[in-house]
Amino acid sequence: MVFLFTATQAQNDDSRNAPLNNDQTSPDFLQYRNRWNVRIGAGFGTTWRYKENLMDASVFSISAEPTYRLSNYIAVGMRGEYTFMKSYLAKSGRINSSNMGSVSVTGDLIKLWKNQYAPFIGLGAGAYFLGNGERAHSPSTEESIADSRQNLGTRFGVSPRIGVNIKSFSVAVEMHLIDEKTYHNRDYAILKVGYTL
Repeated sequence: MVFLFTATQAQNDDSRNAPLNNDQTSPDFLQYRNRWNVRIGAGFGTTWRYKENLMDASVFSISAEPTYRLSNYIAVGMRGEYTFMKSYLAKSGRINSSNMGSVSVTGDLIKLWKNQYAPFIGLGAGAYFLGNGERAHSPSTEESIADSRQNLGTRFGVSPRIGVNIKSFSVAVEMHLIDEKTYHNRDYAILKVGYTL
């Protein structure tokens, strides 16, 4: 019994002291890395569907994303995100929309580069909880009078992204494309900075 305990302890010590394998083609690449990770992110951007509204309707989002490395190159996860959206000016008047939340399944293809930098491309898909949309009669904020208000419900959306992991940090550009045809300011693009716990 003592021998088994001593051998197990020695094996654990060797595992903790073993160097990271930086050869991503090696089956041992993930041996000393955490397969489970949680990424916390914050991003700033804009609605982008209409050129005249680019950067006029800003958005800010916060997110949490648990991920699991299936292999050396593939990670999958689940992202929860909450997005604050500014009202914007359209031809029909000023449009106000509620902040919205989303829950998406995500997947990333990752390529290690120079041991510290890992470019990736990914895609998310899930449910966007859009809240309410409201149109106003007049483009002028001071004179606007609400003439229509609609519960936009829950819609499907996809979110392609491209970025790079730099040690525990990540920087990525994300586009959120939402199946919503009444208040078109629900699509948005952001530059997001993340930190992996």
